[in-house]
Amino acid sequence: MKGTPNDTEIEARSYELDPYGHVNNAVYVNWLEHGRLCFFRDRGHTYTSMPETFGVHTVVVHQELSYRLQVRLGDRLKITTRIVRLGSTSFTFQQDVALPDGRSAAGGTVVMACVGPAGRAVPIPKGLRELLQS
Repeated sequence: MKGTPNDTEIEARSYELDPYGHVNNAVYVNWLEHGRLCFFRDRGHTYTSMPETFGVHTVVVHQELSYRLQVRLGDRLKITTRIVRLGSTSFTFQQDVALPDGRSAAGGTVVMACVGPAGRAVPIPKGLRELLQS
């Protein structure tokens, strides 16, 4: 499944740099989180609205990242976020962080699961499934 991608633009900031002058690897996790937040927001939801609307929380259960190119202060980037898999209780995002020339600086996959009030995985509610397929 290849869903409609969502693009988010960011700029590398001074406080995200490591002693070598490029963006610290841990920052990419935050950037991908921001991309997923924008994915939901652009579809009318937030992490706090989903429990109210769909009765579930969505939580990260697995992520894999590959770092390809250095990103430096002031580099403008595009985070592309799309759904590539819908399971019964979880869904997988594919995300890419690209430079303006289209080269991928980093990318990976993030698996999120639906969790009910008891803290256990539950099936993806119909409305949320429809949102993820949009």
